[in-house]
Amino acid sequence: MSRPGLVVSGRRVPRGLWWLSPAGAVLFVTLPTLWLATALEPSTYLNSWQTPKYLTTGTAALILIGALVFMATSGLMLLRAGRADETRPWPRLPEQTLNRLGRAAEVCFWITLVGYAAWGAVGLANGATPAVLLEALVSQNLLSGDIKDMFPTVPGITTLTQVGVAYVVVTMLILVHRPQRGVAWRLALLFLLALFRTYFLTERVALLELAIPIVAILAMAFAGSPRQGVRVLVRLLPVAFVPAVMAVFGLFEYSRSWQYYQQTTGGTFLDFSVDRLAGYYATSYNNGQIAINWEHFPGRIPLRTLDAVWEAPGIAQAGLYDKLSPEPNAENLFFTLLQQKGNIQFNNPCGICDPFVDYGSLGGLVWLAAAGVILGLIYRSFCNGSLWALLLYPPMVTGLFELPRYLYWTQGRWIPALAALLLIAWYARPRGSPPTPVPASADGPVRERT
Repeated sequence: MSRPGLVVSGRRVPRGLWWLSPAGAVLFVTLPTLWLATALEPSTYLNSWQTPKYLTTGTAALILIGALVFMATSGLMLLRAGRADETRPWPRLPEQTLNRLGRAAEVCFWITLVGYAAWGAVGLANGATPAVLLEALVSQNLLSGDIKDMFPTVPGITTLTQVGVAYVVVTMLILVHRPQRGVAWRLALLFLLALFRTYFLTERVALLELAIPIVAILAMAFAGSPRQGVRVLVRLLPVAFVPAVMAVFGLFEYSRSWQYYQQTTGGTFLDFSVDRLAGYYATSYNNGQIAINWEHFPGRIPLRTLDAVWEAPGIAQAGLYDKLSPEPNAENLFFTLLQQKGNIQFNNPCGICDPFVDYGSLGGLVWLAAAGVILGLIYRSFCNGSLWALLLYPPMVTGLFELPRYLYWTQGRWIPALAALLLIAWYARPRGSPPTPVPASADGPVRERT
């Protein structure tokens, strides 16, 4: 039986978390980092990150307007009636659906392992023996990129590893309803493999795209707790994100540039962590300015907002973008510009800038407005417990948090997980007469019994 709805000032509170919403995530991440990039002096860019400051006030204002448009259109989708009450059991999926999700999770897990096994075999064939990896770990020398070159992206193989994102989402949705045997070691294994990619292959998003969906699902499950302290804590959780992200980021950057930083500046490890983290965001906006200034040419075809198309197996190998483009080597023009004008070590293109690079100022605003509508609708359905949105929205939060650095939603790495989740949504959809739903725990997700 559902608990009485939480009443505030005579009205029921709809379910949701400000920092998980599209507008809230942009408010929390994009606006502060944009202010930081704009406020920093040109000397800071040169001394800390070895790049001139290109970001202008006009471009910063355009990005700000784009962010506000995205926030506004996504927020409008939440004003419609029919939102679920905060204290209603969430996500409240039927037993039949949970059983089908369990079978789908099993398939996703083994598909992911097959992908990692094949990719590992490629690395081993290229010389990535355990001894080589151990030596790199002990020496803390990963800046050369030798290990990364041993694990090249292989069409159809690295694709399978991304199904792990779908496994994590499906498994967490089951766990907030009921215990499930054997998932702890599976989740640990996938995180260990993602940790390998993060450390040795400098692929940080591999870890983020597993961790962020877990946080999103658990936070939403706890948001309706009958305990006021728990509800308040969940809403203030972003306060803990900043030091946690700084610590984790600093640890992964240690092997890449800490020794160089210490020798050249003599600063502390805390100084180093703050400097590198700020640099990744500030240089992203700066790189966006570089792209806006010099990457545009007559007849340019949209690139990064359609990245999944150009990086699709077969299309990428054929070099279709360059063949269709009026300029030679247009697909790699951004990296050429970074080598000439910026710092290739800080190579994030600025995700929120990409629509302006691809479609111009007005077209970029239209793109962001449409993206806000789509994300707002999915978030609303996620809060209401719709199966398809429960599956799609948690990994899309990764794109919200990473929007200042790159467009996760349009990258090819997101497509395998998206395809798997859409297929699972179709397979696990309720059939026949509405079955009895299985409510989630009143205090949040259940725990696995050992």
